[in-house]
Amino acid sequence: MLGAGRLATLAKRFLSDKRGVAAMEFAFIAPILIALYLGSIEATSGLDVNKKLGRSTNMVADLVTQQQTINTDQLRDIMEIGTALLLPYRSDTPQITITAINIPAAGSPTVAWSRRVVNNVFSRPYAPGSNVVLDPNLVIPGTTVIRVETKIAYVPLMAFNYKDSVGTAAGGSKLGIPMGRTAFGRVRQGTAVACSNC
Repeated sequence: MLGAGRLATLAKRFLSDKRGVAAMEFAFIAPILIALYLGSIEATSGLDVNKKLGRSTNMVADLVTQQQTINTDQLRDIMEIGTALLLPYRSDTPQITITAINIPAAGSPTVAWSRRVVNNVFSRPYAPGSNVVLDPNLVIPGTTVIRVETKIAYVPLMAFNYKDSVGTAAGGSKLGIPMGRTAFGRVRQGTAVACSNC
């Protein structure tokens, strides 16, 4: 057994020993530094996808408003450009909806035509002639407005800190954040963009 004097000497030596202090400090601070690093990566990735989603929405609206006539093949090509702008993000594909809205001289705005792509499946989301509610600032009688709505499920690289589920274009559900953008564009040539087979 150790005597009281020997025990006191060992305790004094242990308390005065400074070896390993840096390792202990690193052990305390490392989890915080790693969390900050991973959080900055996640925030940057999310902001990048959100910025690309806005750019994609505006690009699709811009390309459609430059046309006088358009068909479903051209709309599909434009939507594929909008999807390609989001690369290299591949956790989900965007849902893109393009709607031509006629604003008559009298009466409420109505859908002229519409196309939507979800998971590479194309459809007509709104019936022609159905009423649309627009911001009063966009309502100029005798014109046509192109509305582009883009939605995507942002699925983070490290979803351990997310609680909400978000539906993906493939029909699944993952932890993440729903992101969406809407853009409006005025027809540049003529008064409308006619779609021959929408």
